[in-house]
Amino acid sequence: MNPELRLLRYFVAVAQERNFTRAAQRLHMAQPPLSAAIRQLEEQLGVALFERTTREVKLTLAGRELLERGGALLAHADEVFSAVRAVERAPVGRLAVGVTPAARFGLAPALFAACASEAAGVMLYPREDTTSVLLHELRAGRLDLVVAFCALPDDALERELLRDEPAVLHVPETHPLASHASVALEDLRDETLVVAGGPDSPGYTAAVLALCRAAGFEPATVPDPYPDLGLQAVREGLGVVVYVRTAFGPVVEGSVFVPIAPPVTLPFELLWRRGGRTGALDAALAVARGLRDRERWAAAGS
Repeated sequence: MNPELRLLRYFVAVAQERNFTRAAQRLHMAQPPLSAAIRQLEEQLGVALFERTTREVKLTLAGRELLERGGALLAHADEVFSAVRAVERAPVGRLAVGVTPAARFGLAPALFAACASEAAGVMLYPREDTTSVLLHELRAGRLDLVVAFCALPDDALERELLRDEPAVLHVPETHPLASHASVALEDLRDETLVVAGGPDSPGYTAAVLALCRAAGFEPATVPDPYPDLGLQAVREGLGVVVYVRTAFGPVVEGSVFVPIAPPVTLPFELLWRRGGRTGALDAALAVARGLRDRERWAAAGS
């Protein structure tokens, strides 16, 4: 059985210091375990490595040979380990990226274009789904990064704000508020708000309710029966939607998007697993931060 590199490192420290006490201090360990480790190494090799006296520790012929060759072996091992670690830190690789539907038209295309330009070694494989589903896949290891909308707190994940998106009121063009230059949240007191229709977007619903409560009222709500960002529900007159304009294409027939004043925002965030950082992920995050700062998507210090 060949000795462990750990034992070889211990031997080199003793051989260089010519003293077990100083070697133990250098290795940040107690002397008895160090002495036991050297005896173990000698037993495994079947040779004596040191001549021990009460006054000094001297290398045997075998010890001098091991010191010469062992030092080179440890240096090579360190190079190998560094090279392996560098693979994970290199800004190359594949990333499975989950994207909320709310980012479909605005934020996600801008982020992917920036990554293609600024992190060409990172290949992105996007998947669109509700934020709740995407975060489940992220925790399960099937996604590496998620662009989320109104994500609830999760201690298993790290997060960073990407964009504070101004909220707008989405109404049909026939609605009385459609002709307003802006609308206050308080003006929605008598409106029915369309919110998420199932358990897949609890963070969005909670965020909208919190905005209304901060404005002093408890809104009447109806769950959206359609998976299309409230579009069909608004057309059918089921209610109005507090959402973000960039969740829709440039032209939405029959719809009007009215700014909310004073402004309120809804958050887009980047989320990833704790301890799941790689060079590819770090590169993508750096691109996202640069894009956020250039476009002033978030308030300073957010």
